[in-house]
Amino acid sequence: MSAQHSVRLTQLLSARDEVLAAWQGRVREEIPYACSISLPALVNTLPAFYEHLVLTMTGAEEPFDHARIAAEHGGQRARVTRFNAGSIVHEFQLLRSAIVDTWDRLGIVLDLDEVGRLNQAIDVALRESLTGFSTAQVQIREQFFCALTHDLRTPLAAATAAVTLIHKTNDAVRIQQMAQIAMRQHARLATMICDLLDMMVFNAGPATLDVTYTALLEPVNEAVASVAFSSGRDIRLDGAPLTGQWHAEAIRRAVENLLNNAVKYSTKETPIDVGVFAKNGAAVIAVSNTGPPIPEDQTEAIFQLFRRARGDGERGIAGWGIGLPYVRTVAEQHGGSITVDSTPARTTFLLALPLDRI
Repeated sequence: MSAQHSVRLTQLLSARDEVLAAWQGRVREEIPYACSISLPALVNTLPAFYEHLVLTMTGAEEPFDHARIAAEHGGQRARVTRFNAGSIVHEFQLLRSAIVDTWDRLGIVLDLDEVGRLNQAIDVALRESLTGFSTAQVQIREQFFCALTHDLRTPLAAATAAVTLIHKTNDAVRIQQMAQIAMRQHARLATMICDLLDMMVFNAGPATLDVTYTALLEPVNEAVASVAFSSGRDIRLDGAPLTGQWHAEAIRRAVENLLNNAVKYSTKETPIDVGVFAKNGAAVIAVSNTGPPIPEDQTEAIFQLFRRARGDGERGIAGWGIGLPYVRTVAEQHGGSITVDSTPARTTFLLALPLDRI
């Protein structure tokens, strides 16, 4: 590489952080749901993409592997975020403008050859990113159909077998045992179908909810009573009387999902705690339980549709990864958020809803 190209390479690489900061600000401002994505998940492979872009523009001999990098980026957008194809196109357009504007502000002047290479690289990256996005969506649909055929079939078969045995026996004790099995399996089916219907309604519905003034403790109380009855667990509620513009039924279902999640991952002897309080202009619903901590590298994955915590299948924990994504959807459509704080001693989910939506 010539001395001139070496200086240009150093100059462009040193601008990386400023370019990405400008891009990040524009993406969070212009693309829906981007504000709820953590910075590492939002930036994803773009630092590596930028470096390869610079290598190409300066004529360096290193291979410009933007196709692989961009495909990984698109797949991540499908699996981890709520971006759609239009959002991906938009974010690459914003990246192009962030690069041009930042370089111009830093006094970096491009010749016609460099402009052509820049545009070609971003166009290729956009195409490959959309391909990766589409491929990941196909995989997600395949996971869904696998879950649908397996996870629904298992409790249905168990309930059917129990009812068949009830029909064939006159033993009162045996009948009671089989009836309890059938009831548990039907309750499991009902929960899974409700979760699926919830997600279908929200994904097909409007971007905003039809909210009304709601006393938050009412839907939370309903959720606590329902899950406590169905699970037989001790659920303790400590709540402040808060009123705001919310969708009561959506909140009730979201809290039920959080409570059912707490039931799954804690032992019967331990209580589950629910708190309702105001903090930083938001109403916060905290659902807390003891049990194994969530590994840090899975705190984003558990909010992805049809994804479950690693090892759930081996531990016999039922579900198909709809509950927590539904909670995130409810939070975001209220303009709020869902976060998790997990330590070896305790796991707490925090559902934050703005107190003032005006």
